[in-house]
Amino acid sequence: MTIRESVKNEIETLSNDALHAVRDFLLFQKYRDILEMDDTSYLNSIPGMADSIKEGIDTPLEKCIPLSDVWADV
Repeated sequence: MTIRESVKNEIETLSNDALHAVRDFLLFQKYRDILEMDDTSYLNSIPGMADSIKEGIDTPLEKCIPLSDVWADV
């Protein structure tokens, strides 16, 4: 039996609460490289993000959209 088959068999025996915890752990394992990345590296890994941030920094405040227009529940 492979490790995948063994894990699948064990998963079938878990309660829903335990399954939620296992799912969270699996997602952490899947994305841990991103989670452990420093902010600058993470933002630079998103195409166009650094340019967008620089453009935002160079935009005069009076030309900006109020946060409440973008995010209504703030």
